[in-house]
Amino acid sequence: MLNGLKRSLVTLNSVTQERAARLVKMASELALHPGKSVVKSSLSPASMEGAYRFIRNDNIASKDIAEAGFTATANQIEQYPLLLALEDTTTLSYQHHSIRKELGHVNQGNRWRGFFAHSILLYAPDKNDLVGLIE
Repeated sequence: MLNGLKRSLVTLNSVTQERAARLVKMASELALHPGKSVVKSSLSPASMEGAYRFIRNDNIASKDIAEAGFTATANQIEQYPLLLALEDTTTLSYQHHSIRKELGHVNQGNRWRGFFAHSILLYAPDKNDLVGLIE
């Protein structure tokens, strides 16, 4: 799945081979440590620094990364006879003052602000394979 994402990323204007490789490395490390921060997920100080440089890079648009991921998933779907679309809506809440003003209320009181993230994950039960996100 991540190799398909890497191939899709390099077709975008804002993503070079190096940036695509950095994103795949960062995503892999985060996936190994669910719920952990970049600091706790990074396997080395160099990896952590690379992740933060990627995140802070104004030349990389998050919508391009999402679109590349969706494209990578779409390119794989024909190889599966059956796919299940698993949906979930999650509340992402933040208390830190630096971001609170940009977010809305999510039933957490006035101290917490956030947003709802709705995702659809494609799963191939016949092959026990996670295909990827489509939304």
